[in-house]
Amino acid sequence: MNKRVSTLLSALLLATTLGWQQPLMNVEAATHNNASQTTKKAAKKHAKAKKTAKKSTKGKTVKQPAKASKHIILSKASGAMNVHDLGGYVNKNGQKIKAHRLIRSNKLSGLTKADVNKLTKTYHVKTDVDLRTIIEQKMGPDVKMKGVKLVKANVFKGFGAYPDFTKKNAGVKMMEKSYHNAVTTAQGRKAYKQLFHQLLTNPKNKAVLWHCSAGKDRAGMGTVLVLSALNFDKKTIQQDFMKSNKYLKADIQAKHAKAVAVAKDKHYTATQTKNFLANTDAQNTVRMAYLNTFYKTINTKYGSMTNFLHKGLGLSNHQLHQLQTNYLTNAKTK
Repeated sequence: MNKRVSTLLSALLLATTLGWQQPLMNVEAATHNNASQTTKKAAKKHAKAKKTAKKSTKGKTVKQPAKASKHIILSKASGAMNVHDLGGYVNKNGQKIKAHRLIRSNKLSGLTKADVNKLTKTYHVKTDVDLRTIIEQKMGPDVKMKGVKLVKANVFKGFGAYPDFTKKNAGVKMMEKSYHNAVTTAQGRKAYKQLFHQLLTNPKNKAVLWHCSAGKDRAGMGTVLVLSALNFDKKTIQQDFMKSNKYLKADIQAKHAKAVAVAKDKHYTATQTKNFLANTDAQNTVRMAYLNTFYKTINTKYGSMTNFLHKGLGLSNHQLHQLQTNYLTNAKTK
């Protein structure tokens, strides 16, 4: 009898182990698996949302306020008609550039006393970065402005021989080569490093002005780099870049008229005249093809604009943050 009871108890224990506890173990395992899967799904969803947000910010286009970037009107005699304050532009984070802090310009060799007073008193210019070649700087030196530091940072050592403008597309090819060389040459990178150094060390609440001869190419590329460092979208950068055609309209038209006279004087054929005028216009205007060459060269050599700012110009994350702190404010701040 005891043996039968013992056998029954053994069977009962076996049944308990296989029949009652096993489902409990399955429930625990299932609960653990479900929790694990839920955690993984949540993490995956968060990562996806973060990636989408980053992608959204990266490709975000910001509609700029009507009053963003003011055209600074100086005397007609100065020849400085392509001068504008970048203040008011809003970046992808909703921050805007502080007024009277970042100014791009063309040549400053013909400034009047009134012009100097306007730049120094109204716009608080404290540093003038000249991006022209040494020869240009000597032939038309910047007017000295009291209390303003002049920094000579030539992007190119020289321009070399001009191509034959009677040949088709000679002007476009020449300009695209310049935009390419500004990135690939040590001289070009050195000049823009100097520009950023001045931006980082300029006195608080004072403006940095950078310029070249026409204020469209070397100053334009410098502005592309500055706006990129301040986290602006490409459309805004493109719109600012193309403004030079508007501000230089009278000058572009005058140079075109002069080219017509030159072609006539040299007795060019119809085809030569057509090419000569097209190349002259290509030289004296800005085009998306030039900006695209600039971007393409940066992407080819460095992989991205961010990499170029870091590796090409030596800017650290701390310095980029410092630039944004120095020159940006909340978009709602007047």
